[in-house]
Amino acid sequence: MSALVDIFAELGVSHYLDDFIEQGFDTWDTILDITESDFDALGVKLGHRRKLQRKIANSRGVSPHRALASPRNTPSDDRHQEDTKNGSTKADTKDGSGTQGAKRKYRRHPKPDENAPERPPSAYVIFSNKMREELKGRNLSFTEIAKLVGENWQNLSPPEKEPYEHQAFSAKERYNNELAEYKKTENYREYAQYLAEFKARQSNQQPGTSLS
Repeated sequence: MSALVDIFAELGVSHYLDDFIEQGFDTWDTILDITESDFDALGVKLGHRRKLQRKIANSRGVSPHRALASPRNTPSDDRHQEDTKNGSTKADTKDGSGTQGAKRKYRRHPKPDENAPERPPSAYVIFSNKMREELKGRNLSFTEIAKLVGENWQNLSPPEKEPYEHQAFSAKERYNNELAEYKKTENYREYAQYLAEFKARQSNQQPGTSLS
């Protein structure tokens, strides 16, 4: 979960973290499948959701011009947005007294490819790891440390960020080379087949595919 805390701190949206975790969005992989209706239920402001959507698009390798469109917007999502406008609230979702019923858990993501090379850290994550080491021994909560890291990163000048960005660039180059080699393996072909089958199952199970 530390990666999720770092991402939220980097984007300046840490105040939503507890709500996201409570609703089942406890890893970055689960957030990759978030929809506009989920943002509505979580009470995320427009400017903040745009930051998250751009980060999601970057993680998925999608063009920034398409970043403002949430994945998996289904007819059921549209109906949920209408419900939200007509009086459903964030509190309804939490206590189960509204149209949402019991608290939802979002698990619509495939298992990770354990054989794939590890994704490279961003410049922010490299800085975060360094600062966390420096803060060891201080009586600070996980959230307090994340907030300090985010604030310090935002206050760095471009020259001060340059060493971290250089490390991140080198790590990404190594990752791309390793990934290219991995894609030639049988393990990759097996995972690609699993992923295609998973997406097909999710598409077939998607609610609201037919309107009465």
